[in-house]
Amino acid sequence: MRKLLFLYTLLVMTFFACNDSSTIKKREILDDDVFLSVLKDIHKSDGIVTASKLGVKMKSDSVSIYNYILKKHNISRDDFKKTVQYYSLHTDQYNVFYDSLTNYFDTLENIIKVEMEIEKEKRIEERKREKDSLNLWPLKDEWELPEDGETNPIAFSIPTEEHGTYVFSASIRIFRDDRSKNLRMTIIANYSDGTKDLNSAGTMVKDGKFEKYEVRLKTNENKKLISISGWLLDHSKGTEKKHVSVKEVELRKHFDEEESINLK
Repeated sequence: MRKLLFLYTLLVMTFFACNDSSTIKKREILDDDVFLSVLKDIHKSDGIVTASKLGVKMKSDSVSIYNYILKKHNISRDDFKKTVQYYSLHTDQYNVFYDSLTNYFDTLENIIKVEMEIEKEKRIEERKREKDSLNLWPLKDEWELPEDGETNPIAFSIPTEEHGTYVFSASIRIFRDDRSKNLRMTIIANYSDGTKDLNSAGTMVKDGKFEKYEVRLKTNENKKLISISGWLLDHSKGTEKKHVSVKEVELRKHFDEEESINLK
């Protein structure tokens, strides 16, 4: 940044300098704060703060930029020219502006980096929410048993090769006259080699009230996944007749930390 500003400064001074500036007095030039503001705008302007143009002959578009900046600050070309000419001979005084410019752009650069990092995190979070918001459940999300089958386990299967943590959840109400055995939610990861990973959530209360149940399963990334399957109302032998209401069924692949790293 320091080398860049120094090079820009030489470019500006060369453009506005004249042969004789020894007679210009400090009282005849722009105030320090005004001159510093103009320099900041010059260095931020398109076509000036561009590395590809360093060392290249000044072009007409750069002249237009300078004129626009001077007009913006309500400064005449002659006043600015005198100021540049004065500091071309008093470089020790210009060092104060040089240090101010350097600190200003260093701070600006750090702010931009932080803002870019924040924006990157926002994009990651947005993608996370988009991924988490996709409900993979393939069947209807409300069930009434025995109307939908006296002992219906409500089986499902979804072909997929995407590894991750799958979360299976639902609001379930089990009536007191329910005659199922070991009622539970079950989720299974099926692999190409015939093996499976399974997890169940049970301990369902038969009190006639809706309760939220959830079961999670993280797939084995060392194996080739072919599908996610299971049962919404899994049960054991001895189940005679179910009396259950189900709503808000969801099956989601959650956004893992490893995937967040890959997105960066």
